[in-house]
Amino acid sequence: MDILIVGAGVVGAGVVESLANAPSIPVGRVAIVDRNPHQAWQLSEKYGLPVTIGSLDDSADVVVLATASGSQARLARRFLSRGRVILSTSDSVADVRRLLDMHGAAQRQDALVVAGVGMAPGLTDVLAVRAAAEFDRVTEVHVAKFGTGGPACARQHHKALSSLALEWRSGWKQRPGGSGRELCWFPSPVDASDCYRAALPDPMLLARKFNGANRITARMAATRRDRFSSWLPMLRPPHPEGKLGAVRVEIRGQKGQKWTGRILGASAPPGNVTAAVLVSAIELFAAEKLRQIGAMGLAEVVDAAEFLDALEGQKIVCEEFSGA
Repeated sequence: MDILIVGAGVVGAGVVESLANAPSIPVGRVAIVDRNPHQAWQLSEKYGLPVTIGSLDDSADVVVLATASGSQARLARRFLSRGRVILSTSDSVADVRRLLDMHGAAQRQDALVVAGVGMAPGLTDVLAVRAAAEFDRVTEVHVAKFGTGGPACARQHHKALSSLALEWRSGWKQRPGGSGRELCWFPSPVDASDCYRAALPDPMLLARKFNGANRITARMAATRRDRFSSWLPMLRPPHPEGKLGAVRVEIRGQKGQKWTGRILGASAPPGNVTAAVLVSAIELFAAEKLRQIGAMGLAEVVDAAEFLDALEGQKIVCEEFSGA
């Protein structure tokens, strides 16, 4: 199985490292493309065969888009005729909307475009499906995330905080970014953090799985300085590799005659989580468990239990809040 990775940053490097050390995945060739050829060469020299330098004209069984959010829909369209499976990590609302709009084109090309294959969206969508398995009826889905994966991710989050947030409240609503403060508890060691509305694509993807829910929201952790400076250029350079991160998903609904809720989450550096999510998706594809064609979200193409088992093999452990 040939794999093309577009982007040799934090996420791309993590995927290369995992694939180079993943005996369960039948890797033929791993080709890397990056705007900075030196980064791609560094990865190629570090891991050697089957990791090589590629180009955007390469054909591959799987194409991983690990570039900055906002440009991945254009790249995905370019690979439709050549990539059997295209995995996008973008957390841009516009990107995800354009990717989902490729459904007809992907079907005609017998291809699969998967939007939001990352920590959030991505892992959060699968956790929501897993949490909802015990419910007879789901009325609310709430997602929150903490941390960024690298410079490009940090810039996207900065932009999202000053943009209109999309929410489902028995219909689509737009809310100001940076509003709706809520104290959210994440798995340790992150623990409590104030979270706010932002331009996040999670509700768009979750609404496809939970079309009977009354409310679907997404928030991201931010400080007062983040909120007040979100309309300005970033005041300081972002961390080159990202720091601690976490996600939490809260499901509310009905189980029998009882109204109840369930909270699942995970805590790890966002770049590591995104790389693990991508490799887990590739592993399921290699096992012929991704048979769909078209354009859809990660939770629509994987079995939640199987995916979380594969993710645990990548050393990302999910937790449930017990209320203790």
